[in-house]
Amino acid sequence: MNILIVPGNIQGPKSYPRWEKLMSLLRGHKIKRLDGILKKQGIIDLVNWCDVWVSIDSFLPHFVAYHKLKPGIVLWGTSDPLLFGYQENTNLLKDRKYLREQQFKWWKDEVHNPDAFVDPELIVKEIDKLQ
Repeated sequence: MNILIVPGNIQGPKSYPRWEKLMSLLRGHKIKRLDGILKKQGIIDLVNWCDVWVSIDSFLPHFVAYHKLKPGIVLWGTSDPLLFGYQENTNLLKDRKYLREQQFKWWKDEVHNPDAFVDPELIVKEIDKLQ
């Protein structure tokens, strides 16, 4: 299976804290990472290449939805997927108790809470469902 991983801002409040563990669990799959800045067609090509993409709540899920590309798996921490997510994606939220009170407040001022994110094993189970 071809998997596109989109870690996004590795240091920010939306950063998924267990990428290394997830990558080790996905050994045996062909994986590409979308890091840095790509032009529109480069992103489209990567999404078309993969069987599934996995991203934090970032630019990619919005881009993919806008361009009507394939659904993927979105990792949520303190932002509410019911407000900002897309129903065609698999939106993985660990627990609503971690959601920040002011959802429309500028997120970059938030403190990173690694406990707010799902375990990598759950992501792998979702990927396995797609095979």
